[in-house]
Amino acid sequence: MELEFDEEKNIAYIKLSGLLSKKVILSAFDLTVSDKRYRKGMGRLWDFRGADLSSLDSETVTAMAQYSLKYPPGINDVKVSFVASTELEYGLSRMFEMSSEAKTPIHVFRSMDQAEKWMME
Repeated sequence: MELEFDEEKNIAYIKLSGLLSKKVILSAFDLTVSDKRYRKGMGRLWDFRGADLSSLDSETVTAMAQYSLKYPPGINDVKVSFVASTELEYGLSRMFEMSSEAKTPIHVFRSMDQAEKWMME
């Protein structure tokens, strides 16, 4: 996991690669929002361009989409974007977007530039 914070853009960049499990992804979320550099209200940009989500099924993705609900405002109600380069990762990220019950605006992109632009609107 690579984790970067841009305070000026108010974005946390979370880059995951390789074969990912539910545990790895949710641990990355927890590590991000508990990091001393993370600020409430900071958006999260997930970079899945080098990730393999083939071990996840639709039921798991749907359950993961509700995970942030246990967190207070400023964490579960910020912009979240996913960047995916393959059809599988794009599709599963879209499923996450459609399944979330949080007040979090979520969008899936094919490029980092598009994701960043949307995050800063």
